[in-house]
Amino acid sequence: MAVLSKAAFFILFGINSLLVLFSIFSFIDLLFDPYKKMSEALILLSGGVIIAVGLIFAYQYGYSSADFLKGSLILISAFVIALVWIIIGLLCFNGPIHWQ
Repeated sequence: MAVLSKAAFFILFGINSLLVLFSIFSFIDLLFDPYKKMSEALILLSGGVIIAVGLIFAYQYGYSSADFLKGSLILISAFVIALVWIIIGLLCFNGPIHWQ
């Protein structure tokens, strides 16, 4: 069980790290594009910050204390919270959705 929780922790840590990088680069891309809304960039950046805080807590409480199951739960919860935040932000604070 310890090997599976350790593997799951490192896989989730890598995925969340890539999501943080994606949100930062998306923020930069949307920031310099004059045809995109600034609110989209800020919503993606805030989601990346939420995941980055989850990464910090997962490192402190999961990796440093060798409790990989707790770290995995922190990473999953940070991802879910950021996903809900981004969906709510894009639907409610971004204005009307244009499909073209």
